[in-house]
Amino acid sequence: MNSKYRLPIIYVASTTTLVVVDKHSNKCLIPLAKGAIFVANMENPLLELTQAYIDTTNTLVFLTGKAGTGKTTFLRHIRQTSKKKLAIIAPTGVAAINAGGMTIHSLFQLPFGPILPGTAERPEISFNAEKRDLLQSLELLIIDEISMVRPDVIDQLDLILCNVRGNQHAFGGVQLLLIGDLAQLSPIVRDEEWALLRPYYTTPYFFSSQVLQRTPYLRIELDKVYRQNDENFVRILNEMREQRISAAALEKLNARYLPNFKPSPRDPYITLTTHNRIAQQINTERLEEKPGIETEYKASIRGEFPSDAYPTETSLKLKPGAQVMFVKNDSSPEKRYYNGKVGTVIKLEADTVHVITPDGLEIAVQALEWSNVKYQLDGEEIKENNAGNFVQIPLKLAWAITIHKSQGLTFDKAIIDVSEAFTHGQAYVALSRCRSLEGLVLRNPVTAQNIIGDPAVTRFNQDTYKHQPDNHTLQKHQDAYRLYLLTELFNFNELKDRVQKFDGLLPKLSDDIFMVAEKLPGQLSKYSAERIQKAATYFYEKLETAIPDLHIQLSQLVGNSKELAGKADELLRWLMTRLKLLEAFKDLPFATDNYLTLKREPKVSLKHSYLKALNAKANEKLYEQLITWRNETAKAESVLGSMLFTEQTLTAIAAKLPATLRALSGIRGIGPEKTNRYGAAILTLIRTYQQSENGTTEQASLF
Repeated sequence: MNSKYRLPIIYVASTTTLVVVDKHSNKCLIPLAKGAIFVANMENPLLELTQAYIDTTNTLVFLTGKAGTGKTTFLRHIRQTSKKKLAIIAPTGVAAINAGGMTIHSLFQLPFGPILPGTAERPEISFNAEKRDLLQSLELLIIDEISMVRPDVIDQLDLILCNVRGNQHAFGGVQLLLIGDLAQLSPIVRDEEWALLRPYYTTPYFFSSQVLQRTPYLRIELDKVYRQNDENFVRILNEMREQRISAAALEKLNARYLPNFKPSPRDPYITLTTHNRIAQQINTERLEEKPGIETEYKASIRGEFPSDAYPTETSLKLKPGAQVMFVKNDSSPEKRYYNGKVGTVIKLEADTVHVITPDGLEIAVQALEWSNVKYQLDGEEIKENNAGNFVQIPLKLAWAITIHKSQGLTFDKAIIDVSEAFTHGQAYVALSRCRSLEGLVLRNPVTAQNIIGDPAVTRFNQDTYKHQPDNHTLQKHQDAYRLYLLTELFNFNELKDRVQKFDGLLPKLSDDIFMVAEKLPGQLSKYSAERIQKAATYFYEKLETAIPDLHIQLSQLVGNSKELAGKADELLRWLMTRLKLLEAFKDLPFATDNYLTLKREPKVSLKHSYLKALNAKANEKLYEQLITWRNETAKAESVLGSMLFTEQTLTAIAAKLPATLRALSGIRGIGPEKTNRYGAAILTLIRTYQQSENGTTEQASLF
């Protein structure tokens, strides 16, 4: 397999310096803090295979594995390196913030209650044009913590994507990467909700969705545990996960039952409980016991940031001696702390909390920022935009935490009580948070009854584990993906729909295009390279002939209404993009890599093409000045430029030349909040530009 997919993970058990030696024997010394995760260029076949499937197919993949096998690390790697237009979603606000994405309900505008199949034929009817464009451009949808997602939600995503994209493949042809562990926390479904869903689904898990019952997908299980290196502890956790814990394993586990154990102030033990009220009570009582004056740190919240995604308290109350947990990874090169690291407060200042960690490191902690991501289509790219921010000291009281909120975290020392476990996966999640058996203390003995499992999960794991993919199945799926993309190239249904939106105002496009295209899908698998090139030539010449007339007709229509202007914009974008692809494959053999590369190339020339065709000037000098200003502002605020303003928004500003804050606020992508923060600077740039141009401007008729 190609070496570019080699992405193993090294877990660092203690503070160290890692020596990396490349193939030319050049050493690179990298200091790594305890608990750091490092991705190196060494072989890991399962991760190689998973990335190959993401890069070169559109097959649905369920990536699973025991706790601590690197699923989250792999998600971050895909997010940073994938060339596909992707979005990341998760079932809860905290999970979405941790994964760097949005909640499922926010991106797809879903209700929170049960969604019965067949009762809402067109749920996307209320989506605005921006949301529809984004979903039409999507190539990869990553769902993290999939174990907590109900089947009706999965079916609704399928319905929405198929409708929006006009594509009846599963999920409208979008590839899904589902990440999670079914042995961990399950969907929260109340009895009255399950009464409604039971007629349609056999279990409350995602794999019972109707779309996944009829759609082939792969299950890839990571089997190398990086969190624990104690073989006995790993064996106990494996038996718990597989719901077959032996008497010997229980005996060894219960040796950690220490009924009179009370940690010293220097021991950063965190208590994991089943109920939130117990965790809150422990934290409140322990804080009140501490002498000294309480200091309060208030969070700053800007824009949209849902309360269920707050990573810590909006009013964080601390005292010297308080046990705290970091709730964010250190982004500095030193990597002094990570999400879940426990320490003790030693000094409090107005804007700084001084924490000492068990390894003796003193850290001055100041407020950090979490971003609430929203996805937006910027030209042909899906950009992560910042919808809101939560700014707070990245700490929370940590004498206790609920098992539910501990999912994804790692602790060196923990006191655990699962005697009141009430749902599937709770005991396994709690115990698997610990690095070692020695760092674990049980408040009550663990019995077989505390290890609650679900037979439906066991059956699913047994059935799907029999069909592990290999290089042979990868090649089959790569061939299928090539055929899918070839079908996409010669699919003109979207063009037909866009032309029909003009209600007969446009001269009809040659019916030959649509008649020939409708006959192709069943024949493409038999087409030779030469015949594919001939088909590309045929459609290219047909569309190229139509373009000049369309430009003239559309330029006459756009002045009539904003609605027609928007439709004209969409139609011309579609035509120019498809022409570019067809032109390439008139002369080149069709290949997956070539096709995807061409689709992802920036469409700068396209923008100038249709603006020029409609006699519109976008004031390019001002546009470049706005880009420079945006990038400098973003750098000062330590965010990505696209999270402030997209290129599409700045193009609209340069074209419209708003003269007032109210006019600026009305441009899509601005809104009242950004107008308040940046409006004065933007209007100053516009007025300076107008003065340099002697006050003469020409508004773009397209807008």
